[in-house]
Amino acid sequence: MSSRKPYPSDVSDDEWALVAPYLTLLSEDAQLR
Repeated sequence: MSSRKPYPSDVSDDEWALVAPYLTLLSEDAQLR
């Protein structure tokens, strides 16, 4: 486990659970902006 200081922009496990399924829908060559 890392002992780094948390950043305000860190994503919680609950937030990842919401977002992760959408990230898998992106094609490998999708350009993120």
